[in-house]
Amino acid sequence: MQLRNNKQSKFYSLEVYMKIKLGIIGEEHAINILQEVIEEYDDYEVSIFIDNDETRTLNIIANHQQEVAAWLVFDQINYLRIETWDKAQKPVYYIPYRGASFYKTLCTAIYQGFNIDELSIDTIPYYDITRGLDDMQITYNVINHLSDENADLPLDSYVTFHRELFKKGITKAAVTKSCYVKSLLEQEGIPTFCIIPIRVTIRNILNLILSHFRIKNLQECQIAVQVFSFNLLGEKDNFYSVDDLYSREIAISQKLISYTKNISGSLKPANEGNFYIFTTRGCLEQLTNSFTNLPELQILRDLSKSLRACGIGIGNSAREAEYNAVIALKHACADKKGSWYVVLDDKTISGPLGSAQQIDYQYASAQLEEVSKKTSLSQATLSKICHALKIYGRDELNAQELATILQILPRSARRILTCLTEHGYAEEIRSEMSETKGRPRKIYKIKL
Repeated sequence: MQLRNNKQSKFYSLEVYMKIKLGIIGEEHAINILQEVIEEYDDYEVSIFIDNDETRTLNIIANHQQEVAAWLVFDQINYLRIETWDKAQKPVYYIPYRGASFYKTLCTAIYQGFNIDELSIDTIPYYDITRGLDDMQITYNVINHLSDENADLPLDSYVTFHRELFKKGITKAAVTKSCYVKSLLEQEGIPTFCIIPIRVTIRNILNLILSHFRIKNLQECQIAVQVFSFNLLGEKDNFYSVDDLYSREIAISQKLISYTKNISGSLKPANEGNFYIFTTRGCLEQLTNSFTNLPELQILRDLSKSLRACGIGIGNSAREAEYNAVIALKHACADKKGSWYVVLDDKTISGPLGSAQQIDYQYASAQLEEVSKKTSLSQATLSKICHALKIYGRDELNAQELATILQILPRSARRILTCLTEHGYAEEIRSEMSETKGRPRKIYKIKL
């Protein structure tokens, strides 16, 4: 899970050792147990939100997005509900009710004299129930289980499920994830056992969150190098004296100095209109919304007319970051004017930033290196094809689709497909009539 940072218009600071602001949403009984465990940690600053009937969770998240760094909820069903909603701006974690927490509740019910066949069970996936019973060598004839498809229903539906089985005499007690459900059922005289998360499970999740944020902090501290390449001569074929070119360079430098201060960086002019900025990954991630958008800064808009391209490199050393930045710049220069690309420390390249056609792919691969040697096609081109096929969920395409993927002319795409076919990395499998008049389109099966 990735932490999304808010875009800021001016200063981008990296705060590494601050406490993690954790928003906790759940029933009061579960939160009380969690609070007892979280007191063992010095790494968290907690905001508590009580939601006993699970009707307020999405509203709570929507209204308190900027107050926390991560959310913690109870039960996978709540987590999946939030993921489906897809509006949470911060990472979401959950404490599972399955496993040891469920086994403990089940053992309590059995100890009090109830058989498995006499229990109605919600929340826990059917497979987890049967696997647990098999592991504990508990025999059963039937499991009165709320179908996994209905697990996301309102809690009142859980009450109905347990009540109907009890009234029909099929069950004698209920096992539920919710103390809210438990209280309603007990008001009707139905014995009910509530699944309570055990402390070791809570500790495991808190440790997981802590490790994720520590890794994130280490990543944010990685060295980042940003290379700007400008066309000092301008668009027109005019004569410029050395003094004119020097004046242009000075003007660009002054604007870049202001920009560099905003990202806590250090500016190093190079040659032929190239400028290197040394900063941290965290600053540039904030600036570009995790390398997905172009920054909305007036300084950069003022420079856009003369900007040829921009490359960002991330590395564990200044040398590695600079090397990756140069690779990113080459890819950006090969794209349309003003493009931004980034190369991460794992050799993933992404770009052009802020474009609807932005894709992520590996520019370094032993397998693709071998294909590149045989076909004379670049690894970047081959990687883009592989990535696009993964997105499409298939291994077939035509020249027009390839042209769109690579942002090239269809005839160039046809040459690439012909080259791959000649070397056994593609195969023409059929032809399809196009929607417009013309020759049928050839469909190729890619074998990379």
